[in-house]
Amino acid sequence: MNNEKAHTKVTVLIMAGVAERFDGHILNKSKELVDLNDKKYKGKIIGLYFSAHWCPPCRNFTPILSKFYKKYVETKNFEIIFISSDRDENSFNDY
Repeated sequence: MNNEKAHTKVTVLIMAGVAERFDGHILNKSKELVDLNDKKYKGKIIGLYFSAHWCPPCRNFTPILSKFYKKYVETKNFEIIFISSDRDENSFNDY
């Protein structure tokens, strides 16, 4: 019997394309505006990860993404910004 849960393979698909400018507003946990033009982001590839505690596929994928980030991406020229779709602040903080 093949146990599909015993082995997990992560495939990353990167769509070619570069956004010239992101005009949305992102707030951090302190409710301060995140400026993607800040020098700490200059020259970096920014991944926007939309997720929420109430989303089962998101809850399954977030730990995988976190492990991937810590192992492969943290020292590279790439950042992931977590964007919560939670309906309230407590849910966001718990997630």
